[in-house]
Amino acid sequence: MKQIITTFTLIGLNSGCGGSNCDLDAESYRSRECAIKVEAREFNGRWFSIEGINAHDGSRNRYSDLGSWYPFFTKYIAIGDTVVKRKNELVFYIHKKDTVLSFPFECEGKIVK
Repeated sequence: MKQIITTFTLIGLNSGCGGSNCDLDAESYRSRECAIKVEAREFNGRWFSIEGINAHDGSRNRYSDLGSWYPFFTKYIAIGDTVVKRKNELVFYIHKKDTVLSFPFECEGKIVK
C-alpha cells in the first residue's frame, strides 16, 4: 500500500498538475496584442474580456482570454482607459488620463522577459 501511495505522489508531482510552466505561459502571452480604449469589460476569476475602440484604426475590437496573468491588474482597468499589449512583449499597459500603469509578466515570483 505504501508503494502505491508513493507512486501516485510521484506521478502527481511530475505531471505538473496544479503547477505552472513559465516558459510555455510566457510564449503563449508573448504572441498576443491589443490596443483598446475600453467601453465594456468582463472579469471573472481568470477570465478576461474587454471591448472597445482600437486605438490604432478606430475599429471595434474585443480581447478575450483565460489566463493567470490577468487577475493581477483587472482591478485597475476602468471604462475609458486604453489597454495596450504589444506583440512579442510581456507587459500589459493601462493608460489612464494622467498616468500609465505597467504590469510585466511574473511567474513563480520572477519577472519573465
